[in-house]
Amino acid sequence: MPRLGIRAIEHVLRYKPAREVQAAGSAAAALIMVRALACLLFVLITMSAPGPAAAQRFGGNFPVCLQEWEWGGGTYISCQYRSFDECRASAAGRSAMCLDNPYVQRAPNPGRSARPR
Repeated sequence: MPRLGIRAIEHVLRYKPAREVQAAGSAAAALIMVRALACLLFVLITMSAPGPAAAQRFGGNFPVCLQEWEWGGGTYISCQYRSFDECRASAAGRSAMCLDNPYVQRAPNPGRSARPR
């Protein structure tokens, strides 16, 4: 086994690859940079995108809701009325309508009983 001298080690440390190898290395580095930039751009676009639309919340346990149409086509639902008369008074003169709150907790009807099968 040949022994490496100090001059041989210095030569290996100072060795510069041929131009073809340098060009291939810079092309690989450029490809890595382009891929990293594309990934960074994807992450930035994903992070800046708006979140999913929030579902309409029906507030409280009030039995009547007021649905109001806004300029531009949007609607707004407010469930804060105890009766249709109260809701109609609030809806007067506006582009709105009153409707039953589908999520209200209603008391069970005591007059009816389940039929035996």
